[in-house]
Formats: sequence, structure tokens, C-alpha cells
Amino acid sequence: MLIEHRITVSAAPDIGHDLVSLRNPGGVIQRSRLLSEIKEIFQTFLTRLDYRPPRTAANAQLRAEITAEVESWNAKLLTPAFVESVIDASCSMAESTYAHLPYKHQLLIATYSLYVLYVDDLGQRNVDALGQIGRWLVAREEVTDPVLKRLVLQFDQMHEYYPTLGADLINASTFEGIIGRYMECAADKTGAVVDSGTTLYAAFLRLKTGFGAASALFNFVRGWRSPDDHRYLQLVPAMEQYFNAINLSFYKEMLDGETDNYVHLRAAAEDKDPLTIIRELVEETLDNVRDIERLVSSDAELARICRSHLMGYVEFTLRAKRYRLRELDLEI
Repeated sequence: MLIEHRITVSAAPDIGHDLVSLRNPGGVIQRSRLLSEIKEIFQTFLTRLDYRPPRTAANAQLRAEITAEVESWNAKLLTPAFVESVIDASCSMAESTYAHLPYKHQLLIATYSLYVLYVDDLGQRNVDALGQIGRWLVAREEVTDPVLKRLVLQFDQMHEYYPTLGADLINASTFEGIIGRYMECAADKTGAVVDSGTTLYAAFLRLKTGFGAASALFNFVRGWRSPDDHRYLQLVPAMEQYFNAINLSFYKEMLDGETDNYVHLRAAAEDKDPLTIIRELVEETLDNVRDIERLVSSDAELARICRSHLMGYVEFTLRAKRYRLRELDLEI
């Protein structure tokens, strides 16, 4: 007989109060203990990763162009706080995670990240709109949401910046990510619960929602090597797993009261404390890094790209205001 678990988190933005904030199959975790353990887990991860901050500078031109893009939406439903958050996060993603790429690619990626964050927000406001995208694309119908329309137009643009196979895989990852977000939000809307024992479901959904393949493939631009050299594709699974498994966003998700994320779904399926899942993800992420380093050990150029990408993504999550990690006062 399957046992259902609904993991609940109480949103509590004031981190100074000792409130009950997390329930799990094993009982209740006090807020002070939760914050202390999250800090300890993240600090240990950074130490074992041998993380050295790249200290990437903010790009004023990039931020001005992304701000202009958001202002052109004329989207009245977006709050000023959301707009500020997505501009900072999308620019930080491009600046830090893809510091090794030319500016034109960083601008493309920042714009793409902006649209992905919009998709994430739209799922909370109008989940049915996400469910229409597949039909719009297959039937070649007009995309009615103005921001989603711009995201769809980027599908063609990817072929200007990336080799054909890479562009197709990026677009496939994007389409899958939108569908995954729809799955996630539709399940939450209907009050669906995760059954104990459905251990592959969380990973299945995370692969859909993580945009991990696109994030990995963005590193390998058109003309970086011979079009016939596809060796980099062998790195994509490990890089995708790294991108999907690393969960430095858990602190922000906990404060926001989110319960439909990978950590909570996996905790429910495996009958574990969410903090236990975070600790397991640290080990899995470090294993992914070792796998990537082994795969690129004989190729200095690939090693440089991967190191910049992996460490840059950590810098992005640490510096982006959206994830609030500065509140933990981590030693870096």
C-alpha cells in the first residue's frame, strides 16, 4: 500500500525568529536548527569543492539592455520586486556562469534566462497558458502571451549562435522545461501528492524543469571547434546532472514556503528529511564535478570552459539577490 506525504513549509521571511518552518516524515524541524544546518551544509560543500570566487564584475551594458527588454514587455501583472529580481538574476547568470563567452552570447543567454524566469512566474499566475504552448508550436498557431512569443522566436535565433545540433538540443531542452513547469504547477494546482516509493518521479520531473541540457550546451558556441567535432556532447549528461542536482536555491525556496521543488518531492518519495536530501545532493554534485574533471583531463580547452562554467554557476547563486544566500554569511 502506498503512503502519501505532503511536505509543507511555512513561509517566514524574518530569519531572526525561532519558528517551526519545516515538516517532514520524521517530525518537525525548528527554524533555528534548520538555518544552522543549511549554512553548515552549504559551507561544507563550498570547502570540499575548493571554491574560489571568480569575482566576475557586473556588466553595465548588459544590465541596461536587459532592463530595456523587460520594460518593453509592458506587463502590468509583474510587480517591481519581481522585475528587479529577474533582471539581476538573468544578468548574474550570464555574467558569472558564462564569463568565458563573448558579449553577444552573454546577452542571448541573459535574455533567455529572463524568459525562463518569466515562465517560472507564469506557472504560478496562469498555469493554463503554459499548457497551450505545445499546441501553439505543433499547430503553428499564434502565441498569444507576448513574452512567451519572444521566447519562441529565440528558437530560430539559437541557430545563429550555436551549431545545428547544439541549437536543436537547446530548443528541445527549452520546450521540455516549459512542459515540465506546466506539469509541476498543474499538479500543485490540483493538490496532487507524491506517493511514497515513487523514487524516480522527482528525478524525472527535475530533468524536465531544470533546463540543464540547455545550460550545458550554451558553453559550446558556433565555430568554437570543427562542426564535425561532437566530443563535447559526451560531457553534457554530467554537466546537466550538475546543474540539476546542485541546490543552492533551497534556502530561498524554504523561506518562500515552496513545496513543489525537487528536494521536497524527492524527500516525500524517499520518506526522508529534506535536509538529508540536501546532504545527498552535495555528494552527488561533487561526484558530478569529479566525473567532468576526469572527462576533460586530456583537453585543456574543454577543462577551462568547464571550470569556468561550474565555478561561475556557484558564483551566480551566491551573488544573485533572488537566492538570498548573503544572509547565511558564508565564508568564501
